Amino acid sequence: MKKEIKSILYFLALSVFSILPGLALAQTTPPPPAGPSKIMDKLTTVAGEGGYQTDASIASTPKIIGTVVGAFVGFLGITFLILIIIAGYNWMTANGNEESIKKAKSTIKQAIIGLVVAISAYSLWGFIFKRFILLGN
Repeated sequence: MKKEIKSILYFLALSVFSILPGLALAQTTPPPPAGPSKIMDKLTTVAGEGGYQTDASIASTPKIIGTVVGAFVGFLGITFLILIIIAGYNWMTANGNEESIKKAKSTIKQAIIGLVVAISAYSLWGFIFKRFILLGN
């Protein structure tokens, strides 16, 4: 009898504690962003006065290169995941065959090295883009 009462009390407590957070969270509209939009408006105004094109629909060379680099890094990330899944599957289905296990481990190591190289290239591109291209103008 005591176990049933404890179970009921635990269930009620769990129910109450799972319902209360939903009641406490008020639904309000977020305030308009104060920082970035005003800064971008000011930068656009200054760029327009300086003679630069400020039309966002026209892609500039750094934007195009950034898009291509981002797509390439995304493709490398997908390739990394596919290689890890294939190597993991090969390792799990090796049935103790040492040669298959070594091949799967080698594939995993090579995939990780490729991911590190891709992330390093992306961070290097970000550094070059921020320091020399954006600040160079």
